[in-house]
Amino acid sequence: MAKRSLDTHGAFFKPYLRPGMKLLDCGCGPGTITLGLAKAIAPGTLTGIDREVSQIRIAPENAFIQGISNANFLGGNIYALPFWDNSFDAIFSHALFEHLQEPAQALRELWRVLKPGGIVGLRSPDWGGFLIAPSTPELEKAFSYYKWLQQQNSGNPDVGRELRALLRQSGFTNIQASASYQCSESLSEATEYLALRIEASAKVDGAIEKGWTDEPSLTERSHALREWSQHPDGFFAAAWCEVVGWKR
Repeated sequence: MAKRSLDTHGAFFKPYLRPGMKLLDCGCGPGTITLGLAKAIAPGTLTGIDREVSQIRIAPENAFIQGISNANFLGGNIYALPFWDNSFDAIFSHALFEHLQEPAQALRELWRVLKPGGIVGLRSPDWGGFLIAPSTPELEKAFSYYKWLQQQNSGNPDVGRELRALLRQSGFTNIQASASYQCSESLSEATEYLALRIEASAKVDGAIEKGWTDEPSLTERSHALREWSQHPDGFFAAAWCEVVGWKR
């Protein structure tokens, strides 16, 4: 996440930004995209919010290093945002909605804190469009298990294709949807993240205790990912869906 930026992961939203806006970034993580947003709207103000306290601690450090003073960061929950109604001109969220059990509830909160005439921009992956080569049965099992973990945690790995419908059902208008592919320049970085998450599922999700899997299977899946990352022909492209909409 530390390598994400507005140009690489939020370019679809840049044409809608203007100086002086008051903008909210939901699920801001370490703030690397957030700080790009802050620069684009200066002298406007940017608020980043994330439920992970560890990420919120990193974000202000990044802002200080870059000399950005118009961004602030808070811990919080997208289902109960700590802001007044009609507070923001724009709201941005990247790689969050695939983890939400109740995306419609989250959008009701975004609608509440967005000013009339304000704009929202969301971006999430869609696992149905991932490109993986060369594939093996063991590698397929690894990806399937990671996707299944997200579902067990009440997420939706295929939410990207549903973002347009979710915005429309929540009352947003003039909705514009797009999709793009992100190719991993460093296959080892992407696969190591997945491998570590699979290994951590034993402790984080209680996967072995719950009978979801066993230690040899976790080892086999993480090994398949790491082995694939060293393949000279290895290729991984993730499908991302973007959507923008306006509050009437």
